[in-house]
Amino acid sequence: MRRLLLPLLAATLAIGCVYPRRGTSLTPVRAERSSGSLSAPSDVWKLTVVDAQVRPRRAGDLHWDDDQGLPDVFVRVYRDEALIFETETVQDSLTPTFDASPAQNVRLPAGTPLRFEVWDADTVGADPVGIHRTNGLPQNAVPDADARIMLEGGSWLTIRITAPRAHRGVGIAEYEVRPDALVVVRVEPHSPAGRAGIEPGDAIVAVGDERVSTLNEAQAASALSMAANRSRQLTVRNAQGRERQVDLDQGYVWLTL
Repeated sequence: MRRLLLPLLAATLAIGCVYPRRGTSLTPVRAERSSGSLSAPSDVWKLTVVDAQVRPRRAGDLHWDDDQGLPDVFVRVYRDEALIFETETVQDSLTPTFDASPAQNVRLPAGTPLRFEVWDADTVGADPVGIHRTNGLPQNAVPDADARIMLEGGSWLTIRITAPRAHRGVGIAEYEVRPDALVVVRVEPHSPAGRAGIEPGDAIVAVGDERVSTLNEAQAASALSMAANRSRQLTVRNAQGRERQVDLDQGYVWLTL
């Protein structure tokens, strides 16, 4: 038995201690835009794929389905060649309605290549209905209005941009709970923590006048999640061991893809 335990102990020591990970809480807010310098970033939007109008037949004057049925339509949205959203499929329709949005807001900077693709789902694979390519948002895409964009091949797609959805919170998406510090793993850039310059690797050693070393895990998590709302200063230690005081604003967290 001892021969078995020694290798296990050595492996455990080699791997090191595994610390639990948590994230600060977020609360949705109804007012989706604040005022002044803490308003939503200008290139962040809620994007909605509204509907489409598909031409009656595909290339070559062929039926969309082998049984002469209507197409089963879905939409994909790409930014910089990366897929950021795909709708559910609407069965048997030339005029599918989606009213679908990504779970998070979408960054749509001016000049960034965007591509909207409409597809007909088949039993095996899918057939293209049409594509629209643009750098930045289409020119007719203005806030709170439907923008109808023409696809290559003669079909149409309707999209809409609206004010992004906002949350209250600190914006530290993930951190490690250690005995004397909360070590930041991931930060939302458009958040009180992001705007204050907190970065992965920073160790939060105090919230207000409470040292993390004096709190249990639940108390430390609660104190950090409420720090922005309660205007509590954070004491942050960087990788070089230097501590600094950080003030968090009370602006919103804008979750983005």
